[in-house]
Amino acid sequence: MVPILLLSDSPDSHSGLGRITRDIALQLSQMPEFRVGVMGRGGRGSSRLPFPQYIIGPEDNWGQMKFSECWRDFAQDERGVVFTIWDASRVRWLVAQEGLPPSLTGLLNEGRFERWGYFPLDASGPNNKITGVNADTISRYERVLAYGLWGKQLIENSTKRTNVDWLPHGINFNAFQPRDKTAARMAMGVSEGCDLVGMVATNQTRKDWGLAFCVFDQLRKNRPGIKFWCHTDVLIRHWNLDALLQDYNLRDCVHITQEGSFSDTELSHYYSACDLTVLPSSEGFGYPIVESLACGTPALHSNYAGGAELVPNKDWLIEPVTYRLEGQFNNLRVVFDPQDWVNAVVACLDDTWPSTECRRSVEHLDWVNLKQPWRQWLLSGVGLGT
Repeated sequence: MVPILLLSDSPDSHSGLGRITRDIALQLSQMPEFRVGVMGRGGRGSSRLPFPQYIIGPEDNWGQMKFSECWRDFAQDERGVVFTIWDASRVRWLVAQEGLPPSLTGLLNEGRFERWGYFPLDASGPNNKITGVNADTISRYERVLAYGLWGKQLIENSTKRTNVDWLPHGINFNAFQPRDKTAARMAMGVSEGCDLVGMVATNQTRKDWGLAFCVFDQLRKNRPGIKFWCHTDVLIRHWNLDALLQDYNLRDCVHITQEGSFSDTELSHYYSACDLTVLPSSEGFGYPIVESLACGTPALHSNYAGGAELVPNKDWLIEPVTYRLEGQFNNLRVVFDPQDWVNAVVACLDDTWPSTECRRSVEHLDWVNLKQPWRQWLLSGVGLGT
């Protein structure tokens, strides 16, 4: 059995990366060829998960302060794999050894493990490339996996790698499926005749809640009686959703729920209640896009990054008017004219798609269909795949 330690968000956390890590770790735990563990940030650990978990605390930075201890405890004297499911900027220390403790530098030089990376790229940089330091980090990995074609092409364009592998991750289609719309709306206090627009997104910089509320405000003026459902992790972080509600005077038409308050199955009822959902952001993958479509509800997204690959109708992709650079890693972020989003929402409300077509467009992303491709890729890394 090959020891494989996943380094990412904790599998019991509510983040998208935590969900991906949990799903991949669970698949690995069912493969007799591997012995899996997870070193994760942002969780507490769970006895319900069938693999050992090492918690990265705030004092451990991105894991480098306790990696040596965790790896030696997990792998013992065996050679194995460290599989990172994180931004390249967070795992720079795995390939560049400046300023590391001697114990970690020694381990990194021993060749005790290969570095595999599943990189959640949600933006390019200038000249359609990843910024130099991140490209260099990815170049030094033994194996690299992209989320989709957009990410694959971006990595190939930014590094000397060719024929980069890519695999999407998926969702549980048993949980996310169309539900009775009338019952779901009654539970939300929305009458059957009302238009209902949803947005599911964490409270991060690149999830443009400010744009969303501007669009909501204009939609309410154009279509009196319209309602909005917003689902997020916390109300105040980068964006202050409470302040947005107040400043746009939208308290009477926006219903906000928070992550962790109900299960995936319960969340599917909210998606099913909506006429459409919006996600004004840049995505490496885009869970809310797939979840919405799997529940039979159209999803509107920016025509940029990996999320655009998931949207089956070109009219649901909103074109940026320009781009801006963000942060120390020179990520290109999209800038929109809010009216373009308003126009796309109105057009979608007036030209509905059958729920069966929405679901069919993403059914390849059911984990049932992805299990075998993932198994083959994992096994091929240790010379067992066919």
